[in-house]
Amino acid sequence: MSGKSDKTLFEQMLEKKIAAEEEKTKQKADDSAAEAASSDTETAGEEVASASENEAAPTAAAEIVDDDNSAAQGDDHAKQIADLQAEYDQMKDQWLRSRAEFDNYRKRILREMDTTKFNATADVLRVFLPVVDNLERALAHANEEDGLAEGVRLVHKQLLDLLAAQGVVAIDAKGQAFDPNIHDALSMTPSEEVEEGVILEEFERGYMLKDQVLRPSKVIVSAGKADDTAE
Repeated sequence: MSGKSDKTLFEQMLEKKIAAEEEKTKQKADDSAAEAASSDTETAGEEVASASENEAAPTAAAEIVDDDNSAAQGDDHAKQIADLQAEYDQMKDQWLRSRAEFDNYRKRILREMDTTKFNATADVLRVFLPVVDNLERALAHANEEDGLAEGVRLVHKQLLDLLAAQGVVAIDAKGQAFDPNIHDALSMTPSEEVEEGVILEEFERGYMLKDQVLRPSKVIVSAGKADDTAE
């Protein structure tokens, strides 16, 4: 009985040891399986990453090419815009020059037309001036009570009114300072009363047509005192 019990105890101890060894073996197997699984996972991850990198590489290259194409197109557009701007500036400059030339031409034509019109009007009006001169000479020697003188005076007034309507006005002469622009000096005479350079007498009346001389006044100018002249 004692031997049977000891054997049983031995068997029990052996079974426990075997069980422990089996547990260790199982644990090692589980650890190996876990390591293998982890290694497979890492390998798969690396393969996926590698595949992703391989797929991303052409995409990145394509993006670089697209960027280069976009930059080239942008440069082309900028050049086209610059060329168009230069062409526009040139055309605008030509247009401004043409406009200025036409404006100058128009002004020149208008001046020439005004000059032609003035000269034509002046030529016609000058014809009447000797008539006015003769009427004034007739009135200067006419008898105030003579009826004919009244008629001459009326014609003289009408003629002066006609000239005034065209812009003709008489030039002041006697007692005025001599102005070579509007006065024509026939001679210079010493004078005790009138200072030098002042008009003594008006020989023929002058007239202005607006701001232009139609006929200068023919005058006699004072040369000052005789003593001053001698000195």
